[in-house]
Order: sequence, then C-alpha cells, then structure tokens
Amino acid sequence: MKVFISTFLACIVICWLATVFFVSFILNNIWAIIIFIAFLLAVLITVLVKQAFRLEELEKNVEKLLNNKQD
Repeated sequence: MKVFISTFLACIVICWLATVFFVSFILNNIWAIIIFIAFLLAVLITVLVKQAFRLEELEKNVEKLLNNKQD
C-alpha cells in the first residue's frame, strides 16, 4: 500500500505539472481531472512494480529448484 500511495502522489505532481503547460485544453474542474489521471497512472505503475517483484521472486524460486535438482 505504501508503494501505491507514493506512486499516486508522484503521479498527482506529474499531472499537475503537465496541466500547467496544457491549461487551455482542460476546461472544467481541473483538480478532478488531475486526480483521476493520477489515480489511473498510479494503478498502472503499481501493477507493473508488483509484477516486477513477483518476477524476481519467481526467478529466485526457479534458481533454488534448479540447484536442488542438480544436487
């Protein structure tokens, strides 16, 4: 959960900076749009980070199984 919250806050900052440059394209309720986009980005990034952690764990397990099989 800590990873998600930190990612979400970073996405809010990035979205806020992007909207500063593209304010003319956003007409209504700028904060709702920023938070929504940041939420979507945070979910995607969190999923990717968790998948990377799971992949590392699987690689360790495969190495362990291969070492046990060779012995």
